[in-house]
Amino acid sequence: MIDTPPQNRSSRGLIAVIVVLLIALAFTGGYTVRTVTTKPLPPTPTPKPDEPGADVAKILLPSTVFIRAGDSLGSGFIYDAKGLILTAAHVVGTNTDVTIRLSDGTPLEGKVLGRDVQRDTAVIQVQHKGLPVAMVAHDSQLTVGELTVALGSPFGLQDTVTVGVLSGIGRTLETVGGAVDALQTDAAINPGNSGGPLADREGRVIGINVAIQGQRIGLAVPIDVALQAASYLERGKAPPRVAFLGVTGGAPATEAAPGALVVDVKAGSPAAAAGLEKGDRIIALDGRPIPGFPELASAIRKHVPGDTVTVRYVRANKTTDVKIKLGDFG
Repeated sequence: MIDTPPQNRSSRGLIAVIVVLLIALAFTGGYTVRTVTTKPLPPTPTPKPDEPGADVAKILLPSTVFIRAGDSLGSGFIYDAKGLILTAAHVVGTNTDVTIRLSDGTPLEGKVLGRDVQRDTAVIQVQHKGLPVAMVAHDSQLTVGELTVALGSPFGLQDTVTVGVLSGIGRTLETVGGAVDALQTDAAINPGNSGGPLADREGRVIGINVAIQGQRIGLAVPIDVALQAASYLERGKAPPRVAFLGVTGGAPATEAAPGALVVDVKAGSPAAAAGLEKGDRIIALDGRPIPGFPELASAIRKHVPGDTVTVRYVRANKTTDVKIKLGDFG
């Protein structure tokens, strides 16, 4: 047997390696080296800032209802698990039976237990179990400028939410039965919002939306006033009239001089008869300190006409106590 020269064996091995490489390159699609790239990850979403309006809607919308009373459309809210609903008196009108639609779409028949035209408040009862009850800001200290949220069914559009601020406290609202203390808000209120809740940022009801003045002024009956009327209406009794002192407040007193600053005294009012004057600062009512005019208005509206209260006021650095028999706001 004749041996193959070594160089020939090496040549055949080299040729075999080249053939293998050519086959591999054919399957990889060419001689260039492919690099693997990855798409950049999307940026991490920025957390949303606080959304108090959305938070209030989540809390209070389940308790807010749509009301049809004859040809009238309005709103209301459930304030008692016994099926009691608060709304505006002008929403129910003279109707004794109304149709209620819950936030989840459930239709119910409602019975009007009573209405108070002076406070523009009415109470309706429905028969239904497991009703979500709204929280109320009973005896709450309100601050002008704080956030407010109005809920209801303007123009029949159920579950509508608008956001604004508390624009004023201690406004006078003229009603069919006379007049009543009111809250002012710039949260958008339209026909159909009447009877619906006005809430604070905690989702607590601070008033019942009842009126519009101009384009951006909404007025609401304070919840304490409405609940005072409701405590009578739900038992089928006539509510008392609204108490009246007869002073108007303006800019708040300074921190160094707390009290309700009197900027006007209505002629012929109980305050005028007691000798109160413009510029006086009322600092206490029945021994309870009065930090400002909103607290004075709140304290007075918890009384009824004919109640006698002790008013402490400051004039020219002199403090005086005077007893005043409250009148009728109507």
